Amino acid sequence: MELKGELDLTLSLRCGVSKETITTPFLFLGDSCQTIPLMQTDFPNTLCSDPNFKFNPSLLSFSNNSNTNLSSASCNDNTNPPNSPPKAAKNVSIVTRSLGRSRQTSCTRRSKQRSETVPALFPWAKNQRASVHSKEYLLENNINTIKGNVHCKRCEHEFELSLNLEEKLNDLCQFISKGKHKWHNRAPRVWMSPVFPKCPLCERESGSRPIIAKNKKEINWLFLLLGQMLCCCTLNHLKYFCKHNEVHRTGAKDRLLYDTYKSLVNQLLPGFFV
Repeated sequence: MELKGELDLTLSLRCGVSKETITTPFLFLGDSCQTIPLMQTDFPNTLCSDPNFKFNPSLLSFSNNSNTNLSSASCNDNTNPPNSPPKAAKNVSIVTRSLGRSRQTSCTRRSKQRSETVPALFPWAKNQRASVHSKEYLLENNINTIKGNVHCKRCEHEFELSLNLEEKLNDLCQFISKGKHKWHNRAPRVWMSPVFPKCPLCERESGSRPIIAKNKKEINWLFLLLGQMLCCCTLNHLKYFCKHNEVHRTGAKDRLLYDTYKSLVNQLLPGFFV
């Protein structure tokens, strides 16, 4: 009976006791990393109660060192911490503001460098952009003929066309006086699709077109007005003219064309086209 009791007591000591868990400490890596447990190692009580079992402390130190290195490496590899998006947005906003300032500075420099006066390339043109002298000034200085360069679309022949100032201006003023109340601030069809000059070489009717300079300040505005060929200007040309004559320059082409005719006629005859 004594042997049986001792056997039951031994079995209960060896098998009936729960395991003890040795938990390694946690590694705290600051705000950018989470708290990571290093390792959990389970050592059963049966092993510790065994007199022949010898615990090796180097195993625990090895596990601690390996997990510490692993945790620190994972933190170092995390190149995109949670606070990075706001910082990146802040940097982008700073760069955007700096670019905006540089653009504003460059635009200001360009506007300061651009002069309001330009060389007068024609005797009927002023030294201001997109402006001509009055009819009175031109007649006083014996400027009766307005010349311009024209080319034929069919045979590519280029020639110089001369227009009489008084004759062409009187025809234009009569046409404006008759129909300006019906146009509603828009260019009529005659100005949008005029009859162009005849080519003297191939004799094609309405086959010639005016040669418009690439540089806007070199455009022969008076020649285009008297020949009623301002429709050959692009929308950018008309906006350039309206800009330098303080005319509202947004709208369709027929509206800008109407404003260009009106401004040029008023430069020749102040107060005529109201």
